[in-house]
Amino acid sequence: MKMQNLKIMIVAMICLALAAVLGLAGRDGNIKNTGVPTMETAPDGASAVAGKAPATENQPAGAGKTAEAPMEILAFGDLLLDRYIKLYIDRHGADYPFENIKEIFAGNDIVLANLEGSFTDFAPRPLDPDNTSFTFNPELAAMLKQTGFNLVNLANNHVQDFGRDGFAQSRACLEQNSIDHFGDYYNESPALVKEINGQKIAFVGYHSLADPATAGTIEKIKQAHEIADYIIVYTHWGAEYQNDFSKSQQAAGREFIDVGADAVLGSHPHVIQPVEIYKNKAIFYSLGNFLFDQIFSFEVRHGLGVKITFASNKIEYEMIPTQMKNFQVVPPDEAAKTLILQNLSTKSVASDDIKAQISSGKFTLSDN
Repeated sequence: MKMQNLKIMIVAMICLALAAVLGLAGRDGNIKNTGVPTMETAPDGASAVAGKAPATENQPAGAGKTAEAPMEILAFGDLLLDRYIKLYIDRHGADYPFENIKEIFAGNDIVLANLEGSFTDFAPRPLDPDNTSFTFNPELAAMLKQTGFNLVNLANNHVQDFGRDGFAQSRACLEQNSIDHFGDYYNESPALVKEINGQKIAFVGYHSLADPATAGTIEKIKQAHEIADYIIVYTHWGAEYQNDFSKSQQAAGREFIDVGADAVLGSHPHVIQPVEIYKNKAIFYSLGNFLFDQIFSFEVRHGLGVKITFASNKIEYEMIPTQMKNFQVVPPDEAAKTLILQNLSTKSVASDDIKAQISSGKFTLSDN
């Protein structure tokens, strides 16, 4: 009898111990569950996407951008693969244009330029400096990809040098080589949205030579602002070989910033133009030539690469001067690099502090 009572007591103690353990586990599970993030809802009932949760008094808009890893975008100006660039590629091989600057392409999430022409099966026009209808050998798209380019702007005046057929061929060729693209001759295509390191960045093209009206581009920026954390507008505007931006460039660039663009990059003048800091956002009015066969002045032989790092509540800009020599891109010597950065600093529309940073080759803007 005593042995039976002892067994009953042992079973009872085991049951009590199990109950206690289960109770603790349940309470611990409840504590952990309270920390699981949930989808926030914007005031209009739409789901807040990609860190665009509505601001509160204690959390300004953009505060949700702090948790993700930085995004690094390397952007250049005009890129040509026809005329004398083609001649030297035919002589020296596909890798010739960038063989001296390969290291600058490494480690970036996006590398882009303005593609001044189309990849087509049309025969190129006879070699002549006055030829301005550009077609590129489709095999060179693979070279761009291998070099590091994964995005190009097509909002310019040369993408339809061989008509809509040539443009369609070029887009297909880019896609076959895993190179994304945005923009078009008539400003008809939508923004391209890319997700990088958990954040979304939109690229919007604007070609003012075909249609200087900004209303359509403004609407694209507004739409992109609903889903993207950052927006870059890449423009093709202004007058060729002018070292200063025009009033129309400035008006359009400021409009794009007003409706949500985080940075504006310019092409078409074939020379570097100043930077403007407007509402704490950067407008690079022209990055100048990157790979082009114009050699008649210092200004057309040199260009500006810009590395943009979207980091925690700040945007960092590194300016990388480039030089064309023997129809390939090379690093400029220190004297030329210093001259380019000093001229850019002097002519830019910015505070004295930012101008000093520009002359050093880097500047930082807060993003809040």
